[in-house]
This record gives sequence, C-alpha cells and structure tokens, in this order.
Amino acid sequence: MTAYSVQQIKFEFISYVKEFGADFSAWSVGVAEDAPAALFHEHGVDEARDIWLWKPAVSPAAAAMVRDWICGRQGATALVGEGRQVFLFRRGSVAASGVEGTAGTRFA
Repeated sequence: MTAYSVQQIKFEFISYVKEFGADFSAWSVGVAEDAPAALFHEHGVDEARDIWLWKPAVSPAAAAMVRDWICGRQGATALVGEGRQVFLFRRGSVAASGVEGTAGTRFA
C-alpha cells in the first residue's frame, strides 16, 4: 500500500473539504489502522451517501500530525484513535446537506 506524507495528506484533505464549502467545523478527522472499519462501522458513515475519504500515512505519528493540524488549525472535530490511516467525513448525509452526485472516495 502506498503511503503519503503529512503535506500530501493535508493538501488532499483541504482540497476535498473546499469542494464542499470549506467549513471544517462540519467535519470529523480521525486515525485508525483500518480506516474503512472506523468510517463505516465505528462512526456510522454511509459509504454511498455520505462524504468521506481516507489516506494511509507513512507512520502513526504522521497520521496523528495530520489529524491534530486539521483539527487545531482548521477547526474540524478530532476523533480518538491510533493507526497510520487518516480519515475524514462530513457529519450528516449527502441528502441532508443538499449536495448530490458526489459520494465518498476511498483513497488507498
């Protein structure tokens, strides 16, 4: 599995959130060893309807740095967890937000 640097992930996440209005306060960011399990099972993200993405970092420390920076600097909600995969999702469904045609994307 390809791993991405802190800067690469920060850029991807910021670009992704900006596509949906750039309001980081509506997003949650976490780290896990298994991002899909964290997204879809632990946090109840709907794979087809909600807006989400994840990226593998080069290390657990790098993943935590991304989470901490996005939450501390941009105002997203930090989720507790450990691992080298960083994920984010917008709280609430695509249908509830009025945004259509852009479901989540799995980056791995």
